Amino acid sequence: MGRKNLVLLGISFFMSLFFINSAFAIPTFARKYRTSCNTCHIAIPKLTAFGESYRLNGYQIPEGDAAYVKEEPVSLGAPAWKRVWPEAVWPGMIPGPVPLSVRIISDFKVNQASEAASTDFNFPHEIELMMAGLLDENLPFFAEIEFEKETSSSSVETDVEAWLGFYNLFSNALPERALNLKVGTLGINPLPMANDHLRIGKNHYLYNDWRLSSASSGANGFRLRDHRGGLELNGILADRFWYGGGVVNGVNSTDKDGYIITRYKFGGTPFSKSAPGGGTEEAIKGKASGFWVDNALELASFGYFGSTEIGAAATANQEDDKFWRAGFALRNTYQNFDLNAGYIWGNNDDPYGSSSAQNINSQSWFVETNYVFKPWLIGELRYEALDVDMPTDFTVTNLDRARWVPGLIFQIRPNIKLVAEALIYSKYKVASDRQNNFVARLDANF
Repeated sequence: MGRKNLVLLGISFFMSLFFINSAFAIPTFARKYRTSCNTCHIAIPKLTAFGESYRLNGYQIPEGDAAYVKEEPVSLGAPAWKRVWPEAVWPGMIPGPVPLSVRIISDFKVNQASEAASTDFNFPHEIELMMAGLLDENLPFFAEIEFEKETSSSSVETDVEAWLGFYNLFSNALPERALNLKVGTLGINPLPMANDHLRIGKNHYLYNDWRLSSASSGANGFRLRDHRGGLELNGILADRFWYGGGVVNGVNSTDKDGYIITRYKFGGTPFSKSAPGGGTEEAIKGKASGFWVDNALELASFGYFGSTEIGAAATANQEDDKFWRAGFALRNTYQNFDLNAGYIWGNNDDPYGSSSAQNINSQSWFVETNYVFKPWLIGELRYEALDVDMPTDFTVTNLDRARWVPGLIFQIRPNIKLVAEALIYSKYKVASDRQNNFVARLDANF
């Protein structure tokens, strides 16, 4: 990296510190319970064990939400209406203040090109507007719209995730929150310990960020991390087992895909509790240090099955590509140490339609570790690889790659972090989208 680039990086870093010293804000759930962001987040947006239980239980404290709420909701009807139902509409509620949170992400990026390094002030890279909360007990909702620019000169792209939940169905016959329903546009994130939406650093996980190279006749553009409209059933059984499965729109909205996810946790905080052995009061108050500790081992697996039409519609060249992905992962957390690893494989039986008669096998894997040096300083290191058997009967870009992702995360405030992260390709660096780079990311939530 040249002297000019180092100077620019230094200026960017100190300007970031200058502007954020006067900023202190509390996102939606922190306002609702009058607690720190670190009650639920190790570093935004990565969740603590308390935060994960809160999320899995439909944005509710598992032991009972009402006693801890500091911002009272607005009642939609009198409680007595419940006693006269069905002769009255069942009463509900809406959050008191508008439950809006804003996330602003700014990136300073240094790309390693073939001749000289290039720099980019992508300010902002992304703006997210988020709303989440309860419309009644066991009626959670979530809505997010993202405005994103890949580079400072790129056009703005948008993405939406929004769903309404109906939790604790058939509670008279089933255990607490054993059956829940989500309806809307869903982010599937099949391996919970490598949840792309909750990653601590900048770069997406490779296993769910790749898609097949295009061809003149089109290709299956499926990507695991894309949001899809559909329905999901999920639930918690015996405190420590979580399952989820759903039907969602495929790459073409006329096609329907299916998936199933399972996870089991040994030790630590059960999915159905705020803290092991109780301790809800202490957990919701927040801790100055040690809020990230959850000594546990978690196992997860998933399967995704889909089909999409390849080629021009209603022509002799149109063919169906039936495909699947499957994987498993584990996560071990002990004191300040967090280690997770996963392996994912898949198959497409006809991804390029009439352009190729060959099917394609794929496999990817990752190993990742985080270490909390101080409550405000976290180190990360990830190695990940992708191996795709590309067709040999016509020319298409090779997708194989392997890379390292080292980084440091500085929590300047509970709701503001600075990420310094590199992306280093160790092999298969053959395409323009595989440039080594360094990013300094400022991530503020309020």
